[in-house]
Amino acid sequence: MKKNLFLLAIVSLITLSACTSSVTMTDPGGETVTTSATESILATVPIASAVGEGTLSNAQLPSFEVSTTREFDVLSGVHGYIGVALIEHMNDYLPNRLAFSDREHETAEWIVATLLEMGFDNAQIEVQSFDVETETSSWWGSAMRMISWFEDAGYYDEVEFTGNSQNVILTLPGRTSQTIILGAHYDGMANPGVSDNASGTVLLLENAYRMQHVNHYYTLQYVFFGAEEVGLIGAFYFTDQMSNEDIDNLVLMINADVIMDGPDLVFAIGNSDESFGVISQNEVTETVKGIASILNANEGTDLISKPHALFLPSDQLAFLRFDSPVMVFYATHPVVYPEVFIGDVLHTPDDNLDFIMRYHPGRIERALRDFGLFLERITSSESLQQ
Repeated sequence: MKKNLFLLAIVSLITLSACTSSVTMTDPGGETVTTSATESILATVPIASAVGEGTLSNAQLPSFEVSTTREFDVLSGVHGYIGVALIEHMNDYLPNRLAFSDREHETAEWIVATLLEMGFDNAQIEVQSFDVETETSSWWGSAMRMISWFEDAGYYDEVEFTGNSQNVILTLPGRTSQTIILGAHYDGMANPGVSDNASGTVLLLENAYRMQHVNHYYTLQYVFFGAEEVGLIGAFYFTDQMSNEDIDNLVLMINADVIMDGPDLVFAIGNSDESFGVISQNEVTETVKGIASILNANEGTDLISKPHALFLPSDQLAFLRFDSPVMVFYATHPVVYPEVFIGDVLHTPDDNLDFIMRYHPGRIERALRDFGLFLERITSSESLQQ
């Protein structure tokens, strides 16, 4: 896709400095600090009125014009047309998104600015801050073990270690307080991190943009996790802060990670626990698998169910403690049970846009289209519990 449209204003610091709404931030101690968006775009950022029923046709989507400098095989309005522009920006301007670094913080600012440009309000966005000393329930323990290894490997040479990180949370109230949580980590390694995990980040951003204009049944909460690469710290910090009411309202958690690391587009869904024991199914999981089957039959997708991949090491693991289904989207080369993942760019310099486009043409567009369709059908469902 290459169109002579205006470049996203969200990437401009001028746009950021023009945001003057009063906003609040939550620090690791739970204190609320009121500031101005001119001081920091990171903030707890009136809720847009939902219009229409079900999913939107492309013609119904309001204008959110984007442009790219590279040629992508995607038409305006089709699932993925926003995602390719956002992923190009992350590749070109936000590489090396190391956990607890200034670049990770810059990326969080960009996510907030993108959401504001999409039409969301300050009141819908929260930034949940934590630091490298914050204790969480993460099984990996302190983040410093991985950070020390990264420092020794030179990963932080191009960025500044700050010791601070954050989750960015967007809430779209539905007609019920029952909630679907959608997560993706935005931190990365010492590379552009297109598959890991700009891919999941932009998938959620595009879905959020589309769903704000749908009269959706479930409350949708999008969580962009920080500090995943050093022990799922952001995800565990988020779940540690969930109230009993939050847990009771949770219907499904969906995590998107490395969705461009192979030709097979895989999803895993089920109930389990932190012992990695038996994976069980219920009405929600069966409904979601039915949605995938319908898409495969009618929309030309090829979504592959691998229930044992539920334990793929990513942020959905932080939600196993709750009695609700969890789900993960990812891509892999073909695997044989019990394997779950064989990638080709993960944690290498090849995890960049130009390499993937040259050697795996169409992979980016297909992942964003097929997983975008799947995500939209789930989030616009009138009831996952029949």
